[in-house]
Amino acid sequence: VGELQNYCLIDAERDIIADAFEVFIGHALKGEQGQFFTPRNVVKMMVEILQPTEADKIIDPACGSGGFLIDALKYVWDEAERKYSKLGWKEAQIERKKIDIATNNFRGLDKDYFLSKVAKAYMNLVGDGTTGIHCEDSLENPINWKPETQMKIHLNSFDIVLTNPPFGSKIPVSGEEKLKQFDLAYQWKKNKADGTWQKNKIKDKEAPQILFIERCFQLLKTGGKMAIVLPEGTFGNTDLGYIRK
Repeated sequence: VGELQNYCLIDAERDIIADAFEVFIGHALKGEQGQFFTPRNVVKMMVEILQPTEADKIIDPACGSGGFLIDALKYVWDEAERKYSKLGWKEAQIERKKIDIATNNFRGLDKDYFLSKVAKAYMNLVGDGTTGIHCEDSLENPINWKPETQMKIHLNSFDIVLTNPPFGSKIPVSGEEKLKQFDLAYQWKKNKADGTWQKNKIKDKEAPQILFIERCFQLLKTGGKMAIVLPEGTFGNTDLGYIRK
């Protein structure tokens, strides 16, 4: 206590809680299922590009330890604090409003039990958005999610999706029931004559990040915005042209 009393951690420029999480549990999380922490500056940049507002419903369907949700929440809270301070609201009223925003507008899914617990703890430490985090497989058919998840998360209902899905051919998604929900789980062939793509038969398996692209679109309402981290090949490989189309 004597050593720490001269420092104010809460007002530090860096996100102390995030740094502590990454130091103490980072080694336990890295990469087993293709998940990696998104570097903080990348998360911050993506949030600033999308400029979420207090009215936006926001989801991360591969939320991991909750980095994107926390940064987006802080961004929205800062805007709300400025707005309501100008309107002369008391501090207690503003705090209530902030909790209200976190509880109603922020949602996260992760199929890893440990990671979803971490995200809940993290949201709780920052200011309660815990009720929005659910341990589910985002790529599963939503009718198979737990009832409480189905009540809180619906397709076509989010203004913003922010995510860094798990990557890799080593962790493919398989099973016809699951795959048939996605156009991107089918084989696509390019018509040489006119350059259009024709959908063929369903694949046996597909890399998770490809299916996550489509699931994210399904979660967005019309006019919604998405920021997603993807391997470079998704944007450049000629045989993946059907995805970009």
